[in-house]
Amino acid sequence: MIALKTFEPNLKGRDFVIGDLHGSRLAFENLLKNLSFDETVDRMFSVGDLVDRGEDSHWCLSLIRNSWFHSVYANHEQLMYEAFSGEPYGIWWLDNGGSWGLSARLVADTLRAGGTPAITDEEYDIIDLQALVQELPMMMTVNMKDGKKFHILHAELPMDLSYKITDEILADPQKVFEIGSTLCHEGYSMLWSRNIFGRFYDQTLHDHAKLVRTVKYFEKRLPFNDELSHIISGHTPCQKPLTVIGQTVIDTKAYATHKTAARGAVGRWEALTCVQLDTWQFYQSTPNTFMTTNPIVINRADLNALGQP
Repeated sequence: MIALKTFEPNLKGRDFVIGDLHGSRLAFENLLKNLSFDETVDRMFSVGDLVDRGEDSHWCLSLIRNSWFHSVYANHEQLMYEAFSGEPYGIWWLDNGGSWGLSARLVADTLRAGGTPAITDEEYDIIDLQALVQELPMMMTVNMKDGKKFHILHAELPMDLSYKITDEILADPQKVFEIGSTLCHEGYSMLWSRNIFGRFYDQTLHDHAKLVRTVKYFEKRLPFNDELSHIISGHTPCQKPLTVIGQTVIDTKAYATHKTAARGAVGRWEALTCVQLDTWQFYQSTPNTFMTTNPIVINRADLNALGQP
């Protein structure tokens, strides 16, 4: 894992960001088709969690070999990589959806111990991909043609730092790593934190006034300010894309879409969410549906209208 990758404006095509993919190949392929995605000029950015729980984690992980696809390092990439390298977090991988790569991990264990196991092409490829996983950044900054920028990370910035987080600070890879590796309950904040969006995990979000009241109680601890560009993240599944002042979460549980599609279920909220950066248009796909959507937004004006909590 590295700290930061910065991307210059895309002068020829479009830029998109997708939510947690979690092996959801069918929903992603349907998204690309309906976006008329052009791999020669368009760019697809990802908030991470490419693997586990969905129908084809190996294929989704292989996306990192493509020049048009760019992902951050996320908690499921950490679980997977540490399982393959024998490090502490690896013991939690299988319990969190890693069974798809079990045989490859066992081969890796044998190789690390000096053995010479039989190995399939698929197992070899999954092991080979681990080196590329370690080249994924903790955060990506995408500069836009109009001078704006977006920061893409998996989870959240830490709360309660002794200094203000700004774009200038986040341009320094050493500072990004320092901030991103600030510990929360589970691990590094940029990979694991749910201090902001955890309150909305899998919750019905139709009552906007209630959402605003919820955010009001921890407003003073939020890291957002006028010198910090907008953040796009995943990690916490929400029933709609959700913006809290300076951050939008776009994890809408894509990994469940292939199961509901197989059952013929309709009307469910689970989808792969995508946002086009230059238009701020949101799209959602499943293996057999595609539509536009709008995020739920909680802004400063909403909070100010409540006064003091």
